[in-house]
Amino acid sequence: MKQYTKAKALLESLKTIPDYRVDIGKIQYPLAEVLFMVIFALLKGNTKFKEIFGWMVYNKENPILKDIFEKDEIEIPSKSTLHDILTNTDNNALEKVFRQYFSNYVKKENVAIDGKWLNGSDANGQYTNECHKAILNILDKDTKIVFGHKFMAKNKANEISALKQAFDEDNLFSDEGQIFSFDAIQTQTEILNNIDNNGDKYIAKVKGNQKS
Repeated sequence: MKQYTKAKALLESLKTIPDYRVDIGKIQYPLAEVLFMVIFALLKGNTKFKEIFGWMVYNKENPILKDIFEKDEIEIPSKSTLHDILTNTDNNALEKVFRQYFSNYVKKENVAIDGKWLNGSDANGQYTNECHKAILNILDKDTKIVFGHKFMAKNKANEISALKQAFDEDNLFSDEGQIFSFDAIQTQTEILNNIDNNGDKYIAKVKGNQKS
């Protein structure tokens, strides 16, 4: 029963994300339900779009999901419709819900920050001709949970501005005594002062080819 309560709480949080579709009254696939299933598909290790879609189709008769959605039947959008829903959803709104909900399950005492290329984002133009996307990941080292993300405007070279924005957006980093670890590129005065002013500490990793 406790797990059902948590799941329903997540569903209610997802309902706060604005739906880009105009005629809300005729929506066949509620955004919150689609996002809910996508999240759990990802948690089950389905990281590719095809795998996520397959997981959703396989679980449309899942009695637990039916109970959470309070429905007798769950309808799954087509691949193209699912892609349109995901690519047009407000990423910042989704990230806000994600951070608020999942930050309750991390300690945030030891935080690792690093920019990475997003796996699969150069999938030979299956749905888009865009090149690799970069993302700043915020990892809780004790629980091994990535509890925050920040898409970088162009590429990994934007890690500095992405971390500054992450510090400014919410209170993820407001607990005194946190320890941050990151690459040497983040040793910027503004970032270090922000950490220091909160009573936190930091460890910067310098690669072997940067001895000086």
